[in-house]
Amino acid sequence: MTFRTIPVAVVLVLVLAGCGPESTKTVPADLTGVWKTSAPKYADTFIELTRTTITFGAGEKGTHLRSVVKVTKERDEAGTLYTVFYTESGGQEYKFAFYYDPADGVLRWKNQRTIAWVKAKQ
Repeated sequence: MTFRTIPVAVVLVLVLAGCGPESTKTVPADLTGVWKTSAPKYADTFIELTRTTITFGAGEKGTHLRSVVKVTKERDEAGTLYTVFYTESGGQEYKFAFYYDPADGVLRWKNQRTIAWVKAKQ
């Protein structure tokens, strides 16, 4: 390698490293709160996000509180995709992926884009 290619290679590596998803250990503040939908299928359910936990409210099946271990944010052709990685009590890791658009305040699950979830009023 010549002295010219080394700086170019370093810059290329830094640029490519910045192209991946952003990652934090906590849920961003604008996503915290209780999320509900008017879809009849989910009438008695909710999702609650705090900075360090995710809770799935499942009506008669109860609520399921989990610890958040990481949150990633990346842009793709459909918008801004967030993935919340969380653990079960036994340490098994799972993920919950959704799109969020701050302009309309709507959260949509990655696998169910037609259902809109909105933050409940406090």
